[in-house]
Amino acid sequence: MPAGKKIKLLIADDEKNVSLILQKELARRNYDVSVASDGRSAVEFAQKVDYDVIVMDMTMPHMDGIQALKVIKQAEPSPEIIMLTGNATLETAIEAMKAGAYDYLTKPCKIEELDVLIRKACERRDLQKENLYMQTRLSRKESAPLLVTNNRKMKELLAFVEKTAATDSSALILGESGTGKELIAQSFHRSSPRRGEAFIDINCGAIQETLLESEMFGYEKGAFTSADTSKPGLFELADRGTLFLDEVGELSPRLQVKLLRVLEARTFFRVGGVKQVKVDFRLIAATNKNLLEEVRENRFRQDLLYRINTVTVEIPALRERVDDIPLLVEHFTKKTSQQEPVPVSNEAMELLRHYSWPGNVRELKNVLERAMVVASKEGITAECLPPEVCKIEKHIPVAVSKATVSRTASLADLEKEQILATLDKVNWHRGKAAGLLGITPKTLYRKLRSYNIGKD
Repeated sequence: MPAGKKIKLLIADDEKNVSLILQKELARRNYDVSVASDGRSAVEFAQKVDYDVIVMDMTMPHMDGIQALKVIKQAEPSPEIIMLTGNATLETAIEAMKAGAYDYLTKPCKIEELDVLIRKACERRDLQKENLYMQTRLSRKESAPLLVTNNRKMKELLAFVEKTAATDSSALILGESGTGKELIAQSFHRSSPRRGEAFIDINCGAIQETLLESEMFGYEKGAFTSADTSKPGLFELADRGTLFLDEVGELSPRLQVKLLRVLEARTFFRVGGVKQVKVDFRLIAATNKNLLEEVRENRFRQDLLYRINTVTVEIPALRERVDDIPLLVEHFTKKTSQQEPVPVSNEAMELLRHYSWPGNVRELKNVLERAMVVASKEGITAECLPPEVCKIEKHIPVAVSKATVSRTASLADLEKEQILATLDKVNWHRGKAAGLLGITPKTLYRKLRSYNIGKD
């Protein structure tokens, strides 16, 4: 059990004098104690509050202890339950343990004995919660390959990531599809104080909205037809770690509202649940969209944008870092063959270097995997490459390149325009402007300074 943790305890007993004595004595021992007067009330309390341990009388009106125990243990993770009985028999003890009770004590019990038992039960519950979360994490990627680069811009970007990773500020990663936004997110995580905890990733554009909500927030048993058990969501699994929302621009307006609420309150409810869940994670988001344009078209919330872009990094397209292509070729061919890098002819390398790579690093990886399948013993030649890479019009037209650069570089200009427009709207009252933009005055001041904005 973590040092200094205050155990959340529920006492369920219809004898008010017993409940009051236990509440008073255990509160002195630094427990956070609530009291329920019967089994039905205990179930209702447990559905709303995440108790660590419940001390429950076996015989109560409306719903007895065994019935309440069976209902409460259906949740996952459920609190540990210690049963109290004035008429202890072997049969009742066996019944309670079979129903999921941690242990039982006969009344009247000693406070010291109950105190020790509650703490042991809480330690067991902490282990079970960690085991549940770890089982879910095992099905997800936890390790990440390091970024491969010799490019100056990429090295500067990685240095910036390492510098800002120590904070808990939300980060927004921009870049075309296939540039490696997830690897940058993992770099943030690996360089942060949260690196020993989970890195949980969600592709917001790859999951249907109804399924995405239950994946993000989790659900309670019976929340929908196939919800046979309760399940923690990815927000819970990211607790104390890092949550990566890829393709955040694809979130529906309804889920944007719910995400904003989580970021503001750091609490949420599972789907079909009434119990508030507290979380502490660092948010990293990524998109290949221009979110300020999305805001102008009313497809993305302005207040959410300013919540997620405290730190912003833009990944250059592969065509803007051609010097990385030979290094990436060596890396991918070695990784695929699981031995030495596969030789690549000079002609094939020149074709790879001059292709426009609209799919960026992801496309390069796929092209190399295909080339290795058809390659001879001599290695990868021009004949091994797909037709689009071998076309004569392989060089990028200057006009297209400049247009692409101006499009990706325009986010800062658009943000500057948005800030200036908002300041003009409120007669340059910075506090009001920050409120309209959905950011803190401190963040607004930092942005004003970075854009060299001042009232003439």
